[in-house]
Amino acid sequence: MKKSGSHDFSGSCAPGKVAHYVTSTFSVGIFQWVPKASGKGLKKSAVIFRISGPSSVPEVVYRKARQICAEMDAGKYPKTKSMTI
Repeated sequence: MKKSGSHDFSGSCAPGKVAHYVTSTFSVGIFQWVPKASGKGLKKSAVIFRISGPSSVPEVVYRKARQICAEMDAGKYPKTKSMTI
């Protein structure tokens, strides 16, 4: 959900997103939605956690990203900056 302070994830090289670029792994970055300087709308913060995993099972990576976003929204932050599945 896109609301100020909540966490979300995205990945520009996710499977199926870029047709001409094929890899065996990909990653998604978890960020926080923050208010724009103008006060109108939200923008992505810098990536604060990264999850990488095999391109053959992207849903596993997405499921873990959703889980970590929920934990971060609840105030539980991982001790590391990244994770490989």
